[in-house]
Amino acid sequence: MAIEDYALLKRSLKTDQRTQTEVYGECCGKVYNSCLRILGDAHEAEDLMHEAFIHAFAKIDSFRGESSLSTWICRIAINKCLDHLKKRRVKLEYDETWEQRGAGATDPHDDSADYDVQRIYKAMEHLPEGCRIVFNLYMFEEMDHQSIAEQLGIREASSRAQYARAKNRIKELVNEMYV
Repeated sequence: MAIEDYALLKRSLKTDQRTQTEVYGECCGKVYNSCLRILGDAHEAEDLMHEAFIHAFAKIDSFRGESSLSTWICRIAINKCLDHLKKRRVKLEYDETWEQRGAGATDPHDDSADYDVQRIYKAMEHLPEGCRIVFNLYMFEEMDHQSIAEQLGIREASSRAQYARAKNRIKELVNEMYV
């Protein structure tokens, strides 16, 4: 997209309700799903999704076009969700043994198990909140453990351990649901 196109897009998104509605319609599913996976509550996810769009449209001048607009709005929504969780004082549980388990964790894309997506999403609902947050940030938002640790104010090893714990628990739950 040319520089002039970005300038026009920014002007339109700042003032034109029709353009805002169009962008909202194209991006709301992705943004809502990210919020829902992190928060685990449909009402909170919807509220924070709306806040993210309002913030994005108000701050559209800071959009540099280094990613797609939907990715940029999604990142705003994720930050809003994490800030919301910090205000709620969500404590990520930490156990020293998780660190050792996390060190042996494999890449999620290496697993050969063919799990049904719906069972995985259902199992994710049963994860402790800290595990669910780390799992979602790593798997769906494609953040690395260092970024997750910085964002959540935890150690990188704790992020890896939370992820490993979540992944193992999801496998257990999916297998229980399958049997």
